[in-house]
Amino acid sequence: MKALWKNAVQQRDLIALAIVLCLVLIACDEARPMKIGFVGGMTGRVADLGIAGRDGVIFAIEEKNQAGGIAGRMLELVVRDDQQDNDRAQRAVGELLEEDVLAIIGPMTSSMAVVIKPVIDAGKTVTVSPTVKTDQLSAQDDYFLRVTVTLSSNARLLAGQVVDNLDLHKVAVVYDVSNRAFTETWVNYFAAALQEQGGEVIVTEEFTSGPSVHFMPIAKRIMSSSADAVLLLSNAIDTALLAQQFNKLGSRMPLFSSEWAFTTDLISFGGRAVDGMSSYHSFNANSQNPRYLAFKKGFLQRFGYAPAFASVLAYDAASFLFAGLEKNPAREGLKTSLLELESYQGLQSDFKVDRFGDVERKLFLTVVDDGQFRVVD
Repeated sequence: MKALWKNAVQQRDLIALAIVLCLVLIACDEARPMKIGFVGGMTGRVADLGIAGRDGVIFAIEEKNQAGGIAGRMLELVVRDDQQDNDRAQRAVGELLEEDVLAIIGPMTSSMAVVIKPVIDAGKTVTVSPTVKTDQLSAQDDYFLRVTVTLSSNARLLAGQVVDNLDLHKVAVVYDVSNRAFTETWVNYFAAALQEQGGEVIVTEEFTSGPSVHFMPIAKRIMSSSADAVLLLSNAIDTALLAQQFNKLGSRMPLFSSEWAFTTDLISFGGRAVDGMSSYHSFNANSQNPRYLAFKKGFLQRFGYAPAFASVLAYDAASFLFAGLEKNPAREGLKTSLLELESYQGLQSDFKVDRFGDVERKLFLTVVDDGQFRVVD
């Protein structure tokens, strides 16, 4: 009888110990931070985009942690630099998956998104890009989502602006093939939309971004054509350097660009040569939205520079992701939670999300005016 009693006591103690261990493990799991990955180009000629995006996410995470985190857990950001290189981008995402991140924010360019897509799909890891616009990734049931519109929307609007509002019909296009998924698609959509409006792309010049590229010969060839406007599809630094060459040659042709180039580096490197350049933007430089103004003030205090489109859209991407994690703080089922949101309130404007993770949001015609970005429509 004593032996039976002893065994019963031992079993009771073991059960109690197991319960305590389970509770400890649960508590430890709850105390572990939620890891969020960020991938973007933070070195080289696209560093302005990657650094601004990273800082927008950092600000969002710090703000969320100050408010108590998500489901009682703090957020931890794990950052990787894709260096705007295909192999490095895939390795960077692989490293983030090894870190057991719940989701990834990024990348910042279309070419990198196309490259990493097989990796994130294989890992079933939701990836929300702030700035990737290529239509190559549209209408796909995958793990890639975004918070900016596809570039076909920008291309159609710009074609209408060029022909209908400015009465320009012959356009030359210069584009960087190192981000081909973005630029080449942009050219194709723009040329088609321009033709529908009664204009045409009469010259195309391509180059590969890098320190050894010479822009003056490109500018001279375009100047010798019958083009009455030029569209530059490249990063901010290259766009600025191209604009300088046209300025040196005394060109009076209007210059247009894409959202990709409209960072502060465009103005810093381009100076007066980029004055008058215009583009359609998801970012409203004139926004008086109270949410944006509060963000702008806090961001400036935190990082020492004013936020532009990449930081704003990165903050939107992070906040959108957090809304999904509030509903479902786990990797499995997160995609469904995000797509069920259908619409989301961004810093400057709301956006709608379709069943593929593509979005609709307002675009703003923006011009460089005396060293500042100014919305004109």
